[in-house]
Parts: sequence; structure tokens; C-alpha cells
Amino acid sequence: MSKVAVERQGAVWTLRLCRPEVRNAVDVELSRQLRAAVVEALEEASAICVRGEGPVFCSGGDLSSLRDDDTAIAVMDEMRGTLDLLRKAPVPVIAYVEGLAVGGGAELAASAHLLCCTPGAAFEFVQAKLHLSPGWGGGPSLLRRVGPGRALDLLLSARRVGAAGAEAIGLVDRILTPAQFTAFLGAAALQDRELGAAVVSALRTDEGGPARAAEQFSALWRSQSHHEAMRRLRKE
Repeated sequence: MSKVAVERQGAVWTLRLCRPEVRNAVDVELSRQLRAAVVEALEEASAICVRGEGPVFCSGGDLSSLRDDDTAIAVMDEMRGTLDLLRKAPVPVIAYVEGLAVGGGAELAASAHLLCCTPGAAFEFVQAKLHLSPGWGGGPSLLRRVGPGRALDLLLSARRVGAAGAEAIGLVDRILTPAQFTAFLGAAALQDRELGAAVVSALRTDEGGPARAAEQFSALWRSQSHHEAMRRLRKE
């Protein structure tokens, strides 16, 4: 049975973690399947969405199956690579947290370009309770979202933050019901790979980012879609 389901809503790919019986905890096979699904989605999708099956988005590493140190560290390395692929993805990456995101699961959510959740969602960076630091490379993503002081507080206190509190500190970008989120994924801008990629490039600050953004803007400006949109705007 697949531990990562791939669902398509138009050109948007949703990668759903499917181990609800263990709170979508990540074991060796799930980490491999998620990495493969991300790589495939990067080739075709206009946007990538990550979700969890059941009441928990993801509870981090599956500690019951990662008792061997070498195996646990190997899974950590693979998940760190996967989160890096998501952060650097050339198309929008969206996480939708419908329940609880814990430990590495909170790192996964924070690493998306856009983090959405339901009103009842909550986040808990519990690593310190296990005498650990963030292992999946989500620390810089948390820092980018909430700033150094709040990031340090969340990691050292390991406290739980609800949806409203997470939005207030910048951890969450939008609070949406499942119906609202489904409609959001159907938006024309998310279904257009060329447009989504150009918008993502426009936000890049890495070396070469501004040049890529300029090239993509020029291509969009010359496109038939842009000229049609301008004609519609003039008629309004």
C-alpha cells in the first residue's frame, strides 16, 4: 500500500501522507515515496500541495520504527533533502495542515512557500522535549517565517500554537476551511505553471534570481494570455 498518495486537481498536484494510524509518522518507506513524488511533481505540476490523511498532518519521524541510529539518521538526511527540494521548487509549494503538525511535521509545513491551515489546526515543535534540534532542515524556514526571537521561543519551549496564534506570529499565511482550500487550489494562477514559476522567481533573492525573474516576466509580457487579460481589463 502506498504511503504517499498523489492526487491531481487540474495541474496542481497534492501529495498526501497516508499513515493516519500512526499520525502520518515518517518511516523509511514514506520518506522514500515522498521524495520520489516530489521529484516527479517538480517536472509537471503547476503547484505542489502537501497534506496529511486523518486528524494529524504529520507527527515527524516514526520513532517506533527508527530505533537503529543509522536508519534514523538516514531518514533524517532524506527528509532534509526533500524539504530542500520543496523550498527551492520553481513552482508554488503549499502545505495544508488540517490537524496537528508535530516535530518534523511542523518543519515540513513551515518549509512550504505558502502555509495554510484549518481553524482547528495546531503546531508543536517538540524536538527539545526529545533532547533534539530540528533535524529535517526546517529551522531556517521557521526563522524566515517568524523571526529569530519567536523561532527560538517555539523551539525551546516546545509549546503548542493554535491556528489563530500561528497566523498572528506569521507562521501561518492563511486559515481556510477544506472547502475554501479546494476552491483556492482551483484558482487560475495556481493552475498555470508558467505564471506560478514566474511569481516564485520574482521572490527569489539567490544568485541569478533577479535575472531569471526578468526573463520570465518578458516571456509573460509577450504571451497571448497576457494580451487577452489586458483586453478583458480594458473592457471592465
